[in-house]
Amino acid sequence: MDGFVNVLKPPGLTSHDVVLEVRRILGENKAGHLGTLDPSARGVLPVALGSYRRLAEYFLDDDKDYVAEFIFGVRTDTGDLDGDVVARKHAGSLSPGQVREHLARLTGSILQVPPMVSAVKVRGKRLYELARKGVTVEPQPRPVTVHRFEMLGWVPGVHPRGVFFLRVGRGTYVRALADSLGESLGCGAAVSFLLRSRVGRFYLKDGHTIASLELAKKEGRLASILADPLEVLSPFARFEVKSEALEKIRNGTPLETGDFEDPGSLTSWMRKEATGNEKRRSLFLGTHFSREDGCRKIVAVLSTAAGSTLACKIKYEKVLI
Repeated sequence: MDGFVNVLKPPGLTSHDVVLEVRRILGENKAGHLGTLDPSARGVLPVALGSYRRLAEYFLDDDKDYVAEFIFGVRTDTGDLDGDVVARKHAGSLSPGQVREHLARLTGSILQVPPMVSAVKVRGKRLYELARKGVTVEPQPRPVTVHRFEMLGWVPGVHPRGVFFLRVGRGTYVRALADSLGESLGCGAAVSFLLRSRVGRFYLKDGHTIASLELAKKEGRLASILADPLEVLSPFARFEVKSEALEKIRNGTPLETGDFEDPGSLTSWMRKEATGNEKRRSLFLGTHFSREDGCRKIVAVLSTAAGSTLACKIKYEKVLI
């Protein structure tokens, strides 16, 4: 089975646990998620199936949306309440206005130190692996982008809680943002609730719980739970491949514009992409409508060489058939 499933991860399971459940329910051993979600977090966890796992790298730069609750006056060694409390302080005098003033400092292009319990690698080892062994290292700050960081609500108290909406770029840790915000305010803060509501073009409203996957299998409608691959990869141009060209793709034989249903449109696109583009490759999807399955599939990720239009050649990036 080739495709993508927008799974709603429940709290308490690791992202790998969810992938194992998807494999079991769908009977597809080739499955992998498109971005780790913390065990205590919940929400959107896209899973790639079959040959579409090879497309995972094209989702790495997708923005992600979160709704998070931070508790103030508490600091932990992980940035959330799963970790050990390392500092506690009365923060009852903290106001929403004070917090909002500090959000701007953590918005835009910033340098972020990843949490010690994270998948970031230092000298070839993931930080969480080092943490389990009791090894402490000082991770280097990394550039990340926080597009939006907005307060949605406030609950006063000795340890007040704020609810936030965040839109972040690749490699951004919400736990690290909570820790940085608490440090900036002088009282400490940690994530007490985290919901991921979007990954690229995978949205919370379109997600499926593990229970709903089980039900879809029982009712024989597993195909209905698959996300439209052309929708989630809509930033890519796509061109339909002729049936007789599929064997060329399987054999790695170079494709020509005549191997596509609309060679004129492909040539125009290639010409446009080549203009002023001397270094960057231009990627596009080769698709084919399968009468057997009644759906359009991605059969290859292709690219054109940079440079003059005459020098443009179609190259294989990924073959999916």
